[in-house]
Amino acid sequence: MDDSSPLSHCQPSVSAGLTQAVLVAAERLGLQRSELLSASDVQERQLADPDGRIAFRNQEALWHYIQTHLQHPEPGLALGGNLPAASFSVLNYLLQTSATLGEALETALRYQRLGGEGGEVLMSEAGDLAWISYLPLNPLVPATRARVLALMSFWVLQLRALLPEFELAGCHFIHAEPPTLDHYRERFACPLHFGGNEYSLCLPRRLLAKQLPQANPPLRNLLRQHAESLLAKLPSASVRARVTALLGNQLSRGEPGRAALAQELGLSERTLQRRLAEEGSSYQQLLTDTRRQLAERYLEEGQLPATDIALLLGYSEPSVFFRAFRHWTGKTPGEYRQSAAKITPASN
Repeated sequence: MDDSSPLSHCQPSVSAGLTQAVLVAAERLGLQRSELLSASDVQERQLADPDGRIAFRNQEALWHYIQTHLQHPEPGLALGGNLPAASFSVLNYLLQTSATLGEALETALRYQRLGGEGGEVLMSEAGDLAWISYLPLNPLVPATRARVLALMSFWVLQLRALLPEFELAGCHFIHAEPPTLDHYRERFACPLHFGGNEYSLCLPRRLLAKQLPQANPPLRNLLRQHAESLLAKLPSASVRARVTALLGNQLSRGEPGRAALAQELGLSERTLQRRLAEEGSSYQQLLTDTRRQLAERYLEEGQLPATDIALLLGYSEPSVFFRAFRHWTGKTPGEYRQSAAKITPASN
């Protein structure tokens, strides 16, 4: 990490690409780029790499400037409608190539840290409804309102672009109801609820099974490998999370050893072992867990032969994979695939 991106190991950060997009949107709305950069203490050189990172505190200062200087009843809604479509870079393309809306949302959850660590996105289902909730850092800071409204507004635009028939069943906001709701109604087109405990979007659960018109499984798998690699390199990730991400990215090229992973992370092998032990884990346990999770996903998602899955998981012989899988689940890969197919809801 060079001095243009001074992030500590545990300091929350956000995507430089997303920060660049926020700047572009703010400029479109009449704010001066030089003043935005000065207010947030962000340097142009930090924005050169779209996969680079910016300290969250700097982006929060950027949002504070936008909230106080943009002449609009709801600066966040205005800015969210002007964010470039590719604001989340690889994450945006991953969503587009997903098979269903549900898969796209699950992908967004897994890779949300690539966009930023200014909060946590959660998803839940109850009855006929599905909920996408956002728990922001520093929820009571005034700038958070603009930041979250921009994100929610952008998400809705993106979801409608992914699935033309997308609709919302409701939106919930932490802040009190504003004097006028025109901008909210225009953006969300659904029942609005204010003064709640969380920011959330509610949608009909049936939409999760809808096929996306731009689905592209081969491209999605390539993008996932890139996303896993980026996730592993995030500076604030635990060593356990970074090892898991690297394993997911590298297994298809054979089983990576501890020494190779340690080198990739910039650690000695002994330090890697110690750090994993401090986090209650080990290289072998993470390797096993990652293989099992990937095996189950491959078997649930498509028709790849089990012999090909064995190679993707870094096994030199399919028979070794078959024995391991039976040990994990009590089933052969074929039996597992059949049982998964019986409980997968049919797409509408």
